[in-house]
Amino acid sequence: MKTKIYFLLVAIMTGIIFGFIYFQVVELNPKAASLKNIDSKQNLKIFTLQELGRFNGTEPKLPIYLSLDGNIYDVTKGKEFYKVGGPYHYLAGKDSSIELHLVGGDIIKRKYPIVGKLSVINN
Repeated sequence: MKTKIYFLLVAIMTGIIFGFIYFQVVELNPKAASLKNIDSKQNLKIFTLQELGRFNGTEPKLPIYLSLDGNIYDVTKGKEFYKVGGPYHYLAGKDSSIELHLVGGDIIKRKYPIVGKLSVINN
Protein backbone atom coordinates (compact mmCIF):
# COMPACT_ATOMS: atom_id res chain seq x y z
CA MET A 1 0.00 0.00 0.00
CA LYS A 2 2.83 2.40 0.86
CA THR A 3 4.42 1.72 -2.55
CA LYS A 4 1.22 2.66 -4.41
CA ILE A 5 0.91 5.91 -2.48
CA TYR A 6 4.60 6.66 -3.11
CA PHE A 7 4.22 6.15 -6.88
CA LEU A 8 1.05 8.23 -6.92
CA LEU A 9 2.83 11.10 -5.15
CA VAL A 10 5.79 10.84 -7.54
CA ALA A 11 3.43 10.96 -10.54
CA ILE A 12 1.61 14.01 -9.16
CA MET A 13 4.87 15.83 -8.39
CA THR A 14 6.24 15.01 -11.86
CA GLY A 15 3.11 16.47 -13.46
CA ILE A 16 3.37 19.62 -11.37
CA ILE A 17 7.06 20.06 -12.24
CA PHE A 18 6.49 19.58 -15.99
CA GLY A 19 3.49 21.92 -15.88
CA PHE A 20 5.56 24.56 -14.11
CA ILE A 21 8.40 24.22 -16.63
CA TYR A 22 5.98 24.51 -19.57
CA PHE A 23 4.35 27.59 -18.06
CA GLN A 24 7.71 29.26 -17.39
CA VAL A 25 9.26 28.45 -20.76
CA VAL A 26 6.33 28.82 -23.15
CA GLU A 27 3.62 30.90 -21.52
CA LEU A 28 5.81 33.51 -19.82
CA ASN A 29 8.57 33.72 -22.44
CA PRO A 30 7.51 36.28 -25.10
CA LYS A 31 9.83 34.82 -27.76
CA ALA A 32 8.48 31.30 -27.25
CA ALA A 33 4.91 32.59 -27.18
CA SER A 34 5.34 34.47 -30.44
CA LEU A 35 6.94 31.42 -32.05
CA LYS A 36 3.75 29.47 -31.35
CA ASN A 37 1.97 31.84 -33.74
CA ILE A 38 4.30 31.26 -36.69
CA ASP A 39 3.74 28.42 -39.12
CA SER A 40 7.31 27.39 -39.98
CA LYS A 41 6.29 26.60 -43.57
CA GLN A 42 4.68 30.00 -44.02
CA ASN A 43 6.55 32.64 -45.99
CA LEU A 44 5.89 35.82 -44.08
CA LYS A 45 5.36 39.04 -46.02
CA ILE A 46 7.73 41.92 -45.27
CA PHE A 47 5.88 45.19 -44.62
CA THR A 48 7.26 48.71 -44.63
CA LEU A 49 5.72 51.16 -42.17
CA GLN A 50 3.93 52.80 -45.09
CA GLU A 51 2.41 49.47 -46.20
CA LEU A 52 1.44 48.61 -42.63
CA GLY A 53 -0.38 51.93 -42.38
CA ARG A 54 -2.99 50.74 -44.90
CA PHE A 55 -4.18 48.11 -42.42
CA ASN A 56 -5.26 50.53 -39.70
CA GLY A 57 -8.95 49.66 -39.47
CA THR A 58 -10.26 52.52 -41.60
CA GLU A 59 -10.95 50.31 -44.64
CA PRO A 60 -13.65 47.73 -43.79
CA LYS A 61 -12.52 45.28 -46.50
CA LEU A 62 -8.92 45.11 -45.27
CA PRO A 63 -7.67 43.17 -42.24
CA ILE A 64 -6.35 45.11 -39.26
CA TYR A 65 -2.65 44.69 -38.49
CA LEU A 66 -0.23 46.05 -35.93
CA SER A 67 3.45 45.51 -35.35
CA LEU A 68 5.06 44.36 -32.13
CA ASP A 69 8.79 43.62 -31.87
CA GLY A 70 9.16 43.32 -35.64
CA ASN A 71 6.28 40.89 -36.09
CA ILE A 72 3.04 41.90 -37.82
CA TYR A 73 -0.05 40.56 -36.03
CA ASP A 74 -3.50 40.22 -37.58
CA VAL A 75 -5.82 41.66 -34.92
CA THR A 76 -8.91 41.62 -37.16
CA LYS A 77 -10.54 39.06 -34.85
CA GLY A 78 -10.68 41.87 -32.27
CA LYS A 79 -11.86 44.49 -34.77
CA GLU A 80 -14.31 46.01 -32.28
CA PHE A 81 -11.25 47.15 -30.30
CA TYR A 82 -9.06 48.21 -33.25
CA LYS A 83 -11.54 49.79 -35.69
CA VAL A 84 -12.06 53.55 -35.91
CA GLY A 85 -13.61 54.66 -32.63
CA GLY A 86 -12.40 51.53 -30.82
CA PRO A 87 -10.35 51.88 -27.64
CA TYR A 88 -7.19 50.49 -29.27
CA HIS A 89 -7.51 52.03 -32.73
CA TYR A 90 -4.41 54.13 -32.02
CA LEU A 91 -2.36 50.88 -32.11
CA ALA A 92 -3.60 49.71 -35.51
CA GLY A 93 -1.58 50.07 -38.71
CA LYS A 94 1.69 51.01 -37.03
CA ASP A 95 4.60 49.77 -34.98
CA SER A 96 3.01 49.68 -31.53
CA SER A 97 5.95 48.09 -29.74
CA ILE A 98 6.52 50.96 -27.31
CA GLU A 99 2.89 51.12 -26.23
CA LEU A 100 2.52 47.35 -26.02
CA HIS A 101 5.67 46.96 -23.93
CA LEU A 102 3.93 49.04 -21.29
CA VAL A 103 0.79 46.89 -21.28
CA GLY A 104 -0.91 44.33 -23.50
CA GLY A 105 1.98 42.96 -25.54
CA ASP A 106 1.78 39.48 -24.07
CA ILE A 107 -1.94 39.34 -24.87
CA ILE A 108 -1.27 40.24 -28.52
CA LYS A 109 1.42 37.57 -28.76
CA ARG A 110 -0.84 34.87 -27.33
CA LYS A 111 -4.10 35.82 -28.99
CA TYR A 112 -3.33 36.85 -32.58
CA PRO A 113 -1.48 35.19 -35.48
CA ILE A 114 1.70 36.57 -37.01
CA VAL A 115 1.19 37.38 -40.68
CA GLY A 116 4.37 39.25 -41.52
CA LYS A 117 7.53 41.00 -40.49
CA LEU A 118 8.27 44.71 -40.27
CA SER A 119 11.03 45.88 -42.60
CA VAL A 120 13.98 47.46 -40.87
CA ILE A 121 15.11 49.11 -44.11
CA ASN A 122 13.34 51.92 -45.97
CA ASN A 123 10.80 52.62 -43.23
